[in-house]
Amino acid sequence: MRRFKPEDAPMMRPTPSRTLGTALLLAALGPLTIAAPALAADDCAAGLDRLGQQAAALEAAGPGNPAPVTQQETAQLRALQQAAQAAAQKGNAPACQAILGEAAALQDSIAHPRAIAADELEDAKLRSPDGKDLGSVSELIIDPASGRVAYAVVELGGFLGIGDSHFPVPWALFSPSGNGYVLNVPKDKLTNAPRFDEKNRPNMNDRQWAMAVHTYYGVAPYWMRDSATLAAIAGSAGGGDASAGPLRQEVQRLSQEVARLNRELQQARGAAGSSGQEGSSQGGASQSAPGSSSGTPSGNGTPQPPVSQQ
Repeated sequence: MRRFKPEDAPMMRPTPSRTLGTALLLAALGPLTIAAPALAADDCAAGLDRLGQQAAALEAAGPGNPAPVTQQETAQLRALQQAAQAAAQKGNAPACQAILGEAAALQDSIAHPRAIAADELEDAKLRSPDGKDLGSVSELIIDPASGRVAYAVVELGGFLGIGDSHFPVPWALFSPSGNGYVLNVPKDKLTNAPRFDEKNRPNMNDRQWAMAVHTYYGVAPYWMRDSATLAAIAGSAGGGDASAGPLRQEVQRLSQEVARLNRELQQARGAAGSSGQEGSSQGGASQSAPGSSSGTPSGNGTPQPPVSQQ
C-alpha cells in the first residue's frame, strides 16, 4: 500500500475483467440467497428493460458520436444484461438488482469518465448525504496491484468537535457530486469511527487493521473484488453447481470472519464501558499505570484497529 501520487490517478471506468467478473460472481451466488418479494422482482424486470433500451441506444448512436462507444464497452453492458437475466430467472432479485447497479455505474463511466488529480483534492468539497459540508479529503491511499483507490483519508475539521484527527474511510463509501464528493456515512457512525493523528499513523498494510476498518463501516474489503472475479471465472469454466461449491464455501467463511470481528468489536466496547463505570463508582478519575499510554486520540471511545509501530 502506498500514498497516492498525481501520476497514479486512476480512471474510474471499470475494467472488462472486473465488470464481467462481478456479473459472473453475482450470478453464481444465486442459490445462496432467498427469492425476493414480488416488488423486488418487478424492479428487476423494469431495470432489465431499461438496460436493454440503453444498450441498444448506445449501439445505434455509436458511429455518429465524436468519441463513439466501442464494441468492448457495449459487450460489457450486454454481458451484465445476460447475467442479470440469469439471476432473475433463478428468482434471485437481489443479485439481479446488484448487477443492474454495476451496469448503471458502467454506463455513467462510459458517458462521463472521471480521473482524480492529487492537487484537485484541496479544492474538492466533501459533503454529508444531506448536503452539509463535512471537511476535506487530505490524501488517497491506493492499492498498487490494481491501481484502485482503497481509502480516502478525511479531515472533518470541527464537524464532530473532536479536534485534528484523520479518518481512513473505504473509497466505496464516496460518490462524486458536483465539485466534490458525498461521504455516505451517517454522522453518528463517524463520531466513533477509527481515526489517527500524525503521532500514531497506522500501518495500512496490516490485514487485521484493514479488516477492522472495513468491518466497522460494513463494506467488503477493496481487495475482494479481484479475488472474487477470479473465483467466479474459475467456477463458471467448470459449469454447474458443483463448480460453485468452493465459491459458496469461501463466501460462508468470509461471512463468519466478518461476524467474528463484529462480535469482538462489540465485546471490546462493552469492556470499555464497564471499566468506565467502575472508575466513576470509586469516586474519581482512574489513573493509568506507570509507563502505560493510550493509542486512542481524545474523544474517541471506540477501540481502534491495531496500529503497527513504524
